[in-house]
Amino acid sequence: MKTLKSIGKSTILFLALLLSNCSTIPSLNHLPPFGTSSPITTTHIPYPIVLVHGLGQKSTVWDSYAVKYYEKELGLQFGGVLKKQNGICVLDNGRGLRTDNTQNPPADFFTVSFSNPVDSIEAWRMELEQYISLVLKRTNAEKVILIGYSMGGLASRSYLTHHLNDHKVQRLITIGTPHQGSAFAKAYNWKSGITNALKNDPNFASKFLLEQSLSALKAAETDVPFDAPAVRDLRRPDDGGVYLSKLGNTPHPLDVEYISVVGDVQLLKETKEFNKTAVQELLRRVLGVLGFGVESLFESGDGVVSVRSQTMKEIPWFMHDKSRQRISQTITLSSVHEEHLKNSTEIQRVSLEDQPEFKGAEFYHAIGDVPVLVIEFSDYLPGNRCKIDLVATDESGKQVKFSPTGISLIRKNNGAIIDQAICYFPPELNWYNNLDISITVRNSFGNQFTTTKQWIVRK
Repeated sequence: MKTLKSIGKSTILFLALLLSNCSTIPSLNHLPPFGTSSPITTTHIPYPIVLVHGLGQKSTVWDSYAVKYYEKELGLQFGGVLKKQNGICVLDNGRGLRTDNTQNPPADFFTVSFSNPVDSIEAWRMELEQYISLVLKRTNAEKVILIGYSMGGLASRSYLTHHLNDHKVQRLITIGTPHQGSAFAKAYNWKSGITNALKNDPNFASKFLLEQSLSALKAAETDVPFDAPAVRDLRRPDDGGVYLSKLGNTPHPLDVEYISVVGDVQLLKETKEFNKTAVQELLRRVLGVLGFGVESLFESGDGVVSVRSQTMKEIPWFMHDKSRQRISQTITLSSVHEEHLKNSTEIQRVSLEDQPEFKGAEFYHAIGDVPVLVIEFSDYLPGNRCKIDLVATDESGKQVKFSPTGISLIRKNNGAIIDQAICYFPPELNWYNNLDISITVRNSFGNQFTTTKQWIVRK
């Protein structure tokens, strides 16, 4: 009887062991517990966009297509206009809401309206510093993307050189910016020279020519006086431009992405007045006597800024060490004129064109003893508009396709802001077997990355 009992017990133990080996549920104890992160609700993108206008302009230069494109095509929310009011830099969001009000809707991009559109680059830089602080406070972001048109790009660069180690910029895009000056800015020398010559009591004939030339210069002026601080600062180093010479040799932060959007661009629309033969001849005669050449302006026909001047890689500081040029890239368009800026979305698109960046993918132990895959990536576009495809392939070659249940913008413990996709295994996926999971993330511009993650079963 004892022997039979012993045999029975042995058989039961053997069968139990056999069955356990056949149907053991994989252990998830080695996985960290899954806990959802609180999504960021103050913005849809990790780096809010600040649009900085150019010489003689206001924030409305972006209103025609930039604002509409960001809102309608990319799903971004306009945060308001950054401007000075009663001598104080403020954010005018048109709603009468405080910038630190947590009930404010998400804000993704902002436009700048400098208090004086013809002021010096340094004056703009000091305003821009305060505007960036307002944007960071409003969005709770760590950094911004600066997009500067024309002189707005120079004010942005000046900000960076003043904050070499404590800047708040991820990427700087300059559009048609005269980094090394414009031949047209020499008009500052001309007007100053003529004005000074008139003060020296010239003879009747000289006075007549000087007055005619000064009148011609003033007639060409509209929104931008040729003796404005901005025009003074935009002079080429060869034309006495001390400011750009100093800025071009000043160290720039190495942890910023620099992008130059270059093309056919006019510094000022007023240059068309100089194409009139009579005006050219008058200025040639008078300025030639005063020692100011004008050929550099008239050679180009319409006062365009050279492609070399628009390219940040060509700035002396970048040229001194070729390795610095690797952090700068150049995008060439047919035109970056103000009218092109207003009537095209091409510039807005290339400013944010990039491939989403894979940050990591990990498995977690979710409630209900099921695994969940968490994918982390970063992109300049809204993550919730990305398309994510996952394909799990088991050892037999069977494939199961699935998608995330949600994508959120979150802040990591280290302060980094990233997009996070939560991907639960679907019921038809047999995760009792080893799996190779292909992950493809494609943003709304069609740029993508593909990577793989292995699921290894642990008994």
